[in-house]
Amino acid sequence: MARRIAAYDWSATPLGPIGNWPQSLRTSLGLMLESRFAMCLCWGPELTLFYNDAYAPHLGAKESQALGQPLQTIWSDVWDDIRPLVDSVFDGKPTLHEDMPLTMQRNGFPEETYWTFSYSPLRDEHDRIVGLLNITTDVTRKVKTERRLQADVAQMGRMFDQAPTFMAMLTGPEHVFAYVNPAYKTLIGDRGDVLGKRVADALPDAVRQGYLTLLDQVYGSGQAFSADSAQYIVQTIPGAASAERYVDFVFQPINDGQDVVGIFVQGVDVTARHLSDVALQAREAELRSLNSDLERQVIERARERSLTWQVTPDLLAVVNPDGIIETVNPAWEQLLGWPVDSLVGHRWMDHVSPDDHVVTQSVLDTLRAGKPVLRFENRWRTRTGGLRTLSWVATPEGGRYYCSARDVTDINAAADALARSQAQLRTLFETSYQLQGMCTPDGIVTDANRPVLDAVGAGFDELIGVYLWDTPWFSGTPGMPARIRAMFDRAATGETVRDEIQLDLPKGRRSHDLSLRPIREDGRIIAVVPEAIDTTDRRNAEDALRQSQKLEAIGQLTGGVAHDFNNLLTPIVTALDLASDPDARPERRVRMLGVARQSADRAATLVQRLLSFARRQPLQTLDIDVATLVSGMAELVDSSSSPRVRLVLDIADDLLPAVADPNQLEMAILNLSVNACDAMPEGGTLTLGARNARVSDDERIAPGRYVVVSVADTGVGMDEQTRQRAIEPFFSTKGIGKGTGLGLSMAHGLASQLGGRLTIDSTPGTGTTIHLWLPVGSHPGATSDTEDTTVSITGDNRGTALVVDDEDSVRMCTSDALEDMGYRIVEASSAEEALRALDDGLLPAVLVTDHLMPGMTGAELARTVRARLPETAIVIVSGYTSMADFDPGLTILSKPFRQHELAASVESANAAIQTAA
Repeated sequence: MARRIAAYDWSATPLGPIGNWPQSLRTSLGLMLESRFAMCLCWGPELTLFYNDAYAPHLGAKESQALGQPLQTIWSDVWDDIRPLVDSVFDGKPTLHEDMPLTMQRNGFPEETYWTFSYSPLRDEHDRIVGLLNITTDVTRKVKTERRLQADVAQMGRMFDQAPTFMAMLTGPEHVFAYVNPAYKTLIGDRGDVLGKRVADALPDAVRQGYLTLLDQVYGSGQAFSADSAQYIVQTIPGAASAERYVDFVFQPINDGQDVVGIFVQGVDVTARHLSDVALQAREAELRSLNSDLERQVIERARERSLTWQVTPDLLAVVNPDGIIETVNPAWEQLLGWPVDSLVGHRWMDHVSPDDHVVTQSVLDTLRAGKPVLRFENRWRTRTGGLRTLSWVATPEGGRYYCSARDVTDINAAADALARSQAQLRTLFETSYQLQGMCTPDGIVTDANRPVLDAVGAGFDELIGVYLWDTPWFSGTPGMPARIRAMFDRAATGETVRDEIQLDLPKGRRSHDLSLRPIREDGRIIAVVPEAIDTTDRRNAEDALRQSQKLEAIGQLTGGVAHDFNNLLTPIVTALDLASDPDARPERRVRMLGVARQSADRAATLVQRLLSFARRQPLQTLDIDVATLVSGMAELVDSSSSPRVRLVLDIADDLLPAVADPNQLEMAILNLSVNACDAMPEGGTLTLGARNARVSDDERIAPGRYVVVSVADTGVGMDEQTRQRAIEPFFSTKGIGKGTGLGLSMAHGLASQLGGRLTIDSTPGTGTTIHLWLPVGSHPGATSDTEDTTVSITGDNRGTALVVDDEDSVRMCTSDALEDMGYRIVEASSAEEALRALDDGLLPAVLVTDHLMPGMTGAELARTVRARLPETAIVIVSGYTSMADFDPGLTILSKPFRQHELAASVESANAAIQTAA
């Protein structure tokens, strides 16, 4: 976005060209563009719009035309909503709104959105409010999710309230009512609002009957208590007589994972069933008494009713053609509460609910026609004012209707509750965000929800009865049916299988997180549920985040390099200006040239570190004795560290040689040691170690043998976030001016370029250990000695030097240095020009060539010259390349170089030619 702002033609806006913008606007833009939060900034009389990359997606289709436009133009669809907020900001009053609804048309159609945002005033250099800063978050998904959850909670509450059983929730050792449902209120009668009251205060009659003692026992022991047909005498209406009820109930303790925090009370009023049982027992006693009476009494009683008539829970009755009840069995009183004399002799319709008179009259008409009625239902009033649903069977016989009924009130209620539950589950299934289905154990699809049908663009009938792997869900992706079938076979054996797959669907290439979950019943698998989440958008967002992080690292690298090179170039430019001044004092000129040389050396070191991080610096790899090199570094590290830091060497006795550039490895160890000392401001132990290691199965590094060089400290350590960023270029926790932030980056680049790796083990407060994994060399007994770079330079004629470089200034400086060494100079600006000189008979004693040039490279030129003139010494100068470009045995000189380094490289190349001869 910063580049777009810089490239935009602002001259046509009220703000004018960028060069005329006030510093206050520039500062505000900088803060906005650096933020990862979605922000926009409006400035000037027309509230000209600026925004950062995180804000751009909120603009939708408007984004391509939004930059530099007035705020009212871009958000005209919500201007009436936000204008009062803008006016408030310009009155000096910042605003903050949470979950504010706005209907936007950012993609050409109305969208219901919700936003949490703040407007803050922006002031210019004269403390005038000239703009506003908007920090915003799109909370549309959060708000809609919360609403769905509230609806679900409300639905659960309705289910709880409509439950046919009584329920209550008691909290704390005092058993305070936290919740009661309507069935519980019906049980305890008119007590007013009991919520928030203790059981001892709300239900004193229950306390007298011992129920409080039971609650205390359950709360103290944590063990549930249940009872069947327990007597509970309650005064349901104030001032009325007490009623005797019987209940099946359970006191279930509720704990928070450790202690009991409450008791859940649940049960059923079984008064009618209990009274029926009591009546049955009394009737049985009466029958036993009859058995002991006279035979006459037994015969007389048997004529009126049989044992079945007396004890059956079904309601039995005889009705005459006029609809008058002639006789009923005891079950009527037990169920409905009406005594026999309130039924016998009265019309059948007197106790039927008025709403069911029509259907009941049609049944009587059917019976009058001499036809039996196998099943019909109607509702009968109870003596207490309630209604019970009865299911009837009736048959006409001998001018009377013999009827039998069964109470199906609870059965119907349970069936209705089951139907509602199934409907709710189906709604959840169809409205789920997941793609869900159901398959038989052999793979036949038996169900699929709406998200599946929408995703695959198929109808319900196209999926049902088809093998899962043959459905349009998977059949359109090459190789996918076989893959899904293999996954299903595993799921059919009882394993839950999960995989991330890519599918070709009508909406394009989509990513699905798919799982196949077996369903068991009685230990056997009865179905397999395929479930999937479309992760395409999440994966795209993750890819975009990774790209953003890469761009952020590049920006950080560019800024760091520019900052450091500006600091290094300043004394160089100043020294050159002073050197060109003939009137400058000699001692001052000498001092400034020394400062310039130091800055140039520091710049060269910075470039080498950057190349090391990029894994592109030319390396002079050798088989080195790591034990000798680390031991040799110990004195330097010890002398440069604080006296409060104790140095320890931990080097294995049988250490193998390693492949490395000794100079670069020494620099890496020194940088890591300095970092370790900085991590121990109060002192501690610094350990330099080396050991052998073998890798057989690690995706981060090739299998093989390695020498591991370790630098460990007992300092402050790193948290996980710092450890993840430690190797980023210019990342430092030392503060401004206390390090370049390239030390770990250089070490990481060196290890990677050598074919190894760098690892970090760290724990906050314990310390950090850096491991450099270096490939094992092929020559045991290798040494870490480096060449002596001291070279004698004479004025004798040492032959011809062919200097090849496409940069005139570099070629001139190299030629002057070689001329001082006694060589006669022939220059060429390209490899092709150098070959033409050889074709004309030139026989150089030494060839010094740049590597990266237009056309033929220096490595290709060296290969040609070595084939034609094997006695010619060759030095290749390189500042940015890979060692794989060079043939073995060539002398490589890194840019930038000093004159003595050039002389040393020429002597090394001459020595190599003499050795080969």
